[in-house]
Order: sequence, then structure tokens, then C-alpha cells
Amino acid sequence: MSILENWMELLRRHWNFALGQRLDWLNSTRCQINCCSIISEPIGEIPEKVDYYTQQAALKETKVLFPEYKAIYTEVQQLNLQRLDKAWKRWLIPDKSGKRGGRPKFKKKGELRSISFSRVNHPKAVCFLEGNTLRIPKLGVFPVVLHRDIPEGFTLKTATIVRKADGYYVCITASDETIPDLKPIDTVKTAVGIDVGLKEFLTTSDNETVATPQFYRKVQSHLARQQRFISRQEKGSNSYKRQQNNIARIHQRIQRQRKDFHYKTAHQLVRK
Repeated sequence: MSILENWMELLRRHWNFALGQRLDWLNSTRCQINCCSIISEPIGEIPEKVDYYTQQAALKETKVLFPEYKAIYTEVQQLNLQRLDKAWKRWLIPDKSGKRGGRPKFKKKGELRSISFSRVNHPKAVCFLEGNTLRIPKLGVFPVVLHRDIPEGFTLKTATIVRKADGYYVCITASDETIPDLKPIDTVKTAVGIDVGLKEFLTTSDNETVATPQFYRKVQSHLARQQRFISRQEKGSNSYKRQQNNIARIHQRIQRQRKDFHYKTAHQLVRK
């Protein structure tokens, strides 16, 4: 796992460098006014456009200047740049409704928590899921607890290793070529309208209500006490890191409780 942590740290630095390149290019090519001055205008060299393709081509130079990047697979670095490119375009280019995302941020140490592989169980892949083990030649073999069995006929596509408060998780995407037939609307006999609110979690058109479970409110005092503990400890010490992990586990448990509640509520509505 120490190698994986080192990879995430190197990818974090690469993310910050690539983001800085893009911001420098944007600031040097953007005019502060909406037109050029009539009297005079400074003439300078227009910098080369910085995008995903130029930064991908610079990966070879990066490995020459910083040999530690040679240990990381090229596809992992490319996917890291692709994630930055998607965040960059969401910020500059509005969607169909005219909304844009926030500006990509520089990541502090430990904030990059995932790495992705573009192929799984492929002849040219570097990531292999074999039964209950995940094999990555440069990282080793890891035992995996499968959340569910992979259905027959599905083709594994990508894998993403994510670091969370209680350990590491791997997210596998799969595809299936078969498309199920849609149920005709004429055959639907029942329908219900749902209104999501603040006082109640939801209210249906049949006057049925589902109360808000308030998972956060139930542990709010406990969470505040744990945050007081960490405020008294020296930042960066081992005790500080342990307490930081305890707080992260509390938030993770709240997140899982909400997710489980949402799935169960939706399943109950669909079953009716």
C-alpha cells in the first residue's frame, strides 16, 4: 500500500502542475478589457495552447525530468489528465441549461484519493480481476471482497481504486451488449406522484409520508466532541491523524446510512 500511496502523491503533484499550466495560459491569453486600445497595445509572443493533448505529449519529458514517474503506468497518468480536462471544460463551457461547474482546485496533500485503470482483464491491461484477487503487476496481488457476483456475459471495462476512511475499495465498471425490452406505457396500471420536502422526507399523492431519519442530528453532539478533541492536539502528529481518521469514519457512517435509507425507500415505492 505504500507504493499506492506514493503513486497518489505523485499524481496529485502532476494534477497541480497541469492545472497551473492551464491557468497561466488562460491568464496570459485573456484580455482584461473587451477590445484593444486605439492608441497602443503591447505585442508579445502568444503562448502555445495548453490542453489535454499537449499535456499528454509532455508525459515523456516528465519521466525524463522526474524518474520517479516511470514507475506509474502511462494510462494511469493519462486518466488523471483526462479527469482534469473534464473538470476544466465543465468550468469554461456551460451545459445545455447554461450552468457551469466551479473552477478546478489545487489539491492539498492527501486530497487525491483514487487512481483509475482504463482496461481490466484485457490482453493489454495492467489490472486483472481474478476471482477474489486483484492483480496489478507493479503493485502486487490484493484480496478483494466482492460486493456482488459479476453477472455472466458482462465485460469488465475500467477499475478505480479509492482510498476511504476504513480502507481501500475498487470500483469495477462492466458492460453488457443485450438491451432489455421496455415495458409499454399502456400496460402500466398504477402511478404515484412524489414531493420531496424538508419537514417530511417525501409525501406521495396517496397521502403517505416518510419521515426524515436525521442521521446527522443523532450523532451531532458526538461529532462535536470528537472535533474538540482534535483541536487540542498538535497538527500533523500521529494522535492528530488518528483522531482525523475517527472523524472521517463518523462522516462515512452517516453517508452510508443515508444511502441505505434512500435505496430502501426507493425499493419500497417501486415494489408498491
